[in-house]
Amino acid sequence: MIFVVTIDTEADRQWDHGAPLTTQNVGYWEPFQAVCDKHGITPTYLITSEIAADPLAQKLLRAWTAQGTAEVGAHLHPWTTPPFLDRPGMTRNDVQHAFLSELPDELVSQKLDSLTREIEKSTGIRPISFRAGRFGFDTRVARELGRLGYTVDSSVTPLTEWSGHAGLHGGAGGPDFRSHGTGPFMLQGTGSPGVLEIPITIVATYPVLRRSPWLLRLYQTLPVRAARKILFRRRLCPQPVWLRPTPEFGQSDLQNVWRAAEDQRSPVAVMMFHSSELMPGGSPYRPTPASVNELLALLDEFFGFARTYGAVPATLSAAAAQLMASGSLEERRL
Repeated sequence: MIFVVTIDTEADRQWDHGAPLTTQNVGYWEPFQAVCDKHGITPTYLITSEIAADPLAQKLLRAWTAQGTAEVGAHLHPWTTPPFLDRPGMTRNDVQHAFLSELPDELVSQKLDSLTREIEKSTGIRPISFRAGRFGFDTRVARELGRLGYTVDSSVTPLTEWSGHAGLHGGAGGPDFRSHGTGPFMLQGTGSPGVLEIPITIVATYPVLRRSPWLLRLYQTLPVRAARKILFRRRLCPQPVWLRPTPEFGQSDLQNVWRAAEDQRSPVAVMMFHSSELMPGGSPYRPTPASVNELLALLDEFFGFARTYGAVPATLSAAAAQLMASGSLEERRL
């Protein structure tokens, strides 16, 4: 199975809406990159506008891409990517973290143009891989990616929906990806050769839930979640499980995700997390130096496991090239 490690590479403390836009987490990337190098993993750094402007980020990313040990892609946060509008929810560092999929057509196009130019100017690389901030992806964004020459997106979060999450006040919220699985597919309407969607790997690790979508949705409902916490504590894992190294999921959970993806004959597994998680206090998940060390140790062990189980490391765009060369990909709409 192809193994892709993606990092949503962005400002510190993005969960604290409206906090100053700082990029101190860039100074904590090198230990993570060293873990990747140890296992022959080639991570894809999906970078935002503020990261593209950071001098240390430029230096590191230029060096790693020149060595062939990493890829630079694009990650669009509407509240940090120009142009901005003098309207609530559309100003720079706005406290409303709008989904890209909520913005007007022209603004979607302008922001994608702007971010692509910024990354090319600051790193010397024109990005061809993409992920929407907060997974705010729709057919309009896909179409614009095709226009700009992107070849791969990884914004779809299978079995998950975001409409209940606040974006613009009075807006529709985020997209609904509950009908999607982990399998890659060509995005309809993105031109030729087109844009390949490689979803983040999110699966039900209990076989009975994989076989029964309605039972999985029942398992995710609030009453069942509450009962599970009270009656079973840690014995029953939240479902579905992301290939994402958060404190909620341990080593065995990540390994179970890998095995479940293999059981589903997925040709590719995509891990994701945020660059701010590499800095103590940069995210709610990793508040202390010890917790960041735990993350690095978790990744070190999981990367070793994946390589032992036949993982073939690739950047996001390299994985897309391999999959598209197979010539057996379905084209469909989101």
